[in-house]
Amino acid sequence: MRIDPAIAALRGDRAPQRRAQAAMAAACEAWRAEPAVAPVLADLERFGAGEELAQCSALDALFTRPGGAGALVDALCRQHLPVLRESPFGHPVFRHGYDGEVSTLLLARAGRAHLVLHALEPGRREFASAGFSDAVRFEAVLAGEAEARVVRRDAAQAFAFEPMQLRDGVCLGLDLTREALQVTGITRRLVALRLHRFASSPGPSREYTLPGGALLQQASGDLRASRHEMMLATLGRMGRCEAAPEMAAMAREPGEESLRWQALRECLALDTEAGFRALLDLASRKGDPLAAHAEALRAQLLELHPQLHALEEPECLA
Repeated sequence: MRIDPAIAALRGDRAPQRRAQAAMAAACEAWRAEPAVAPVLADLERFGAGEELAQCSALDALFTRPGGAGALVDALCRQHLPVLRESPFGHPVFRHGYDGEVSTLLLARAGRAHLVLHALEPGRREFASAGFSDAVRFEAVLAGEAEARVVRRDAAQAFAFEPMQLRDGVCLGLDLTREALQVTGITRRLVALRLHRFASSPGPSREYTLPGGALLQQASGDLRASRHEMMLATLGRMGRCEAAPEMAAMAREPGEESLRWQALRECLALDTEAGFRALLDLASRKGDPLAAHAEALRAQLLELHPQLHALEEPECLA
């Protein structure tokens, strides 16, 4: 494997890399203190806590006034590019990602709100589905040119499509519970500033087929619940049978539906009797949003495994 001499030099002496990172951190602090930036970050704190965007004048201006978002990014470049020219192996302190098509740079986060610099590489994209989440998003295009559409859904899962052209200066506001922006063709790299805020108690995210509207998948909109679902799945893959009673209790308790259902599924896999008893309990609960799903699963399991009928006897449920 070839190692560039400049990288090899850093392996032998880490002091230059530490100096580069210190310079990057100083550049970030200088950017945050810029007159075009500091009021925006102060407003982001308020917006992230639930304030309406219209009440956050500096932040609102990024997505309603021509050139407002550009001033924020100009300040970002002005502070960081000199450091990168001096130390090309320095890493910006912002969380970032790139997958060959999409680039993201998390500029700031406060409460439920994120401010992200987002870029899409040129090319065509096809969409067979659309995803919706319990959040709002505002977007200001900074550069590039692209064809896009806004997909809107109604209560009957019927979809309407609004085509649009995205170019420098275009601003959008989206209610992501019923609207999804899909960029279908990019002529020149599309760069935009995005402001995203989740609901205080977010409902699940859902993905539907287009144009039919069949539900493809659903995921918890609560980050904490999602983490707990991952923990449950990990315990299940590890075969930790001692966790089954706790999983059965989680399935019975009020709370996030997807988390309760995941707990039930993992409990059934680890301890059939404990899981099936929890399933029967859920199926019998009038008004529980999981009752119908539990009854359908009960019928399916009994058809596949008739021996489970024994667990429905009163003495087994005592």
